[in-house]
Amino acid sequence: MASQLREVLNRFSDQSTPLSINQMARDMDLEPGVLHGMIDYWVRKGKLREISGSGEACTTCGVKGSCPFIVPMPRYYERVTDEDTPVTSCPACSCDIKK
Repeated sequence: MASQLREVLNRFSDQSTPLSINQMARDMDLEPGVLHGMIDYWVRKGKLREISGSGEACTTCGVKGSCPFIVPMPRYYERVTDEDTPVTSCPACSCDIKK
């Protein structure tokens, strides 16, 4: 399981185009629900982040998340790299540290 979990993260590192969760699940011989759980794990750990815009707010009627007129967009993720982490100065010694 741990090697499959790492493989999920590596697939996001190796891709320059969006990945289909269903295709990725087929390639890895996993159920899509299991793959979603693995992706959610990496999101919680801060290694992946969701980058899709979800149409949660209906600008016409104000209903959030359940508006029948808004088509839900697929979720996309990208790998979070060290360059994405802001560098700040450590107050104790003024060295550069990553948050």
